Amino acid sequence: MSEPRPADWDERHRGQPPGEAEPFLAAMLARIPRGVALDVAAGRGRNALALARAGMQVVAVDRSAEAMRILAVAARAARLAIWPVVANLDSFHLKDESFDAIVNINFLDRALFPKFVRVLRPGGILIADTFLIDQAAIGHPCDRRFLLGHGELRALAGGLEIEEYREGLTAYPGGERAFRASMVARRRKSN
Repeated sequence: MSEPRPADWDERHRGQPPGEAEPFLAAMLARIPRGVALDVAAGRGRNALALARAGMQVVAVDRSAEAMRILAVAARAARLAIWPVVANLDSFHLKDESFDAIVNINFLDRALFPKFVRVLRPGGILIADTFLIDQAAIGHPCDRRFLLGHGELRALAGGLEIEEYREGLTAYPGGERAFRASMVARRRKSN
């Protein structure tokens, strides 16, 4: 199975609303320091919108121009401080210690985690929440490259203090279920 091209992602997003924030993020919003947040693989911006409504300035990055267009319209209409950026994070430069929070939901690029640690300001938080390997047995996604092994998310947070960590089957209000790993990790403050 090949990875979707940007045009495929644009088509998936076309005509769809942003949607509601991921429940784990919504539950953790109060723990996030206010300031500048990065929403990784933001899609149509459901999580970026929640962060901005909570008082943060948000840089939302996604490779889909259509998704970023939908988010820009929603942010303008609500007068929220969100900057949608069409980019691939593999080649997008992020300045060290430039974000108070990073949100990485339903996206897995293991190579980005060391970058996340560097770009967090001291005291900043990384919230990561994505699918476990067990998900392949019950539905999408099935590609093991994009599924976490048990304990892997904890290992990817090397250099950060883990404040909350969950793994297992998650039930959603609509009755859907998914195997997920979820984490809140903080960069230590400098002495």
